[in-house]
Amino acid sequence: MSTATLSIRIRKDLKEKMKVTKINWRKEIEKFIEKKIKEVELSKTLETIDKALSNVPVADEPAWKTVREMRDKK
Repeated sequence: MSTATLSIRIRKDLKEKMKVTKINWRKEIEKFIEKKIKEVELSKTLETIDKALSNVPVADEPAWKTVREMRDKK
């Protein structure tokens, strides 16, 4: 897997606090970014589904009832 460099500016006091902890910041930030990307992708997918379903009319009765009636007719 190839990598790329991402630089950000943070407050100095925050940087100092990061230095004294034994946390793998690269790993933590990478996990945060992955989670955020998944959230955005899910949101876009749900938005697409909502748009597609907005054109589907609401049924007058439950689907199971219609299926039952069709089976009973056979």
